[in-house]
Amino acid sequence: MIESETRSGAALKAGGIGCAVAVLLPVVVVGGVVLTFSVERATPEGYPDVKPETMARRVTGYSKGAFAALGLDRTLEPNVYDMRRGDENTLDSDVCYPDGLESIADQPEEGAYRLYHRWSVGKVAPHEGANALRGLRAHLGSTGWRITESGDRAQRHERTLKAERDGGYTIALTWETDRGRLSGGTSAPCATNPGWKESDGRYAEPSVGRPPALIGRASK
Repeated sequence: MIESETRSGAALKAGGIGCAVAVLLPVVVVGGVVLTFSVERATPEGYPDVKPETMARRVTGYSKGAFAALGLDRTLEPNVYDMRRGDENTLDSDVCYPDGLESIADQPEEGAYRLYHRWSVGKVAPHEGANALRGLRAHLGSTGWRITESGDRAQRHERTLKAERDGGYTIALTWETDRGRLSGGTSAPCATNPGWKESDGRYAEPSVGRPPALIGRASK
């Protein structure tokens, strides 16, 4: 009898402990998530400090070399956006969002930005498109870029070429074989604008000005 009562008491105690653990575990988990979020939110992302105009010169410089390597006898003037012809030469900026747990807040990193230089050429003949891909691949391979993607997307009637280099810069080119258009662009990694002030607002994007003209180099 005594042994039975002892066992019952032990079982009740164990059950009580189990219930307590079950109740406390979510609290501990939530507390850990909140603490991690707070720490990440208070810690800067570590983006390099780069003036927007400096980044713009760097990005457009990569684009100028890539566009010349296509071997096209074309020139794209600054701020061209002609969807009828398929021509584009635009420079844009965007905000940067943090990685990790704090990304769930969906709030951009203060003072951070990234640049995109988009360019495309329409009415490109089949042999010009094929030569452009070969020319760009050779240029990228000889100037410090690493090819990350190259191939056909038969269902989309596309051929693609993508590359990256140290520092997080990327270049991409898509040859739309059915539309006769070459679409490319250069993107920069996130950086912090050293001239940013809290009064500018979290969503403030830097003024990047006009892109340069892109001048092709006709194949010989």
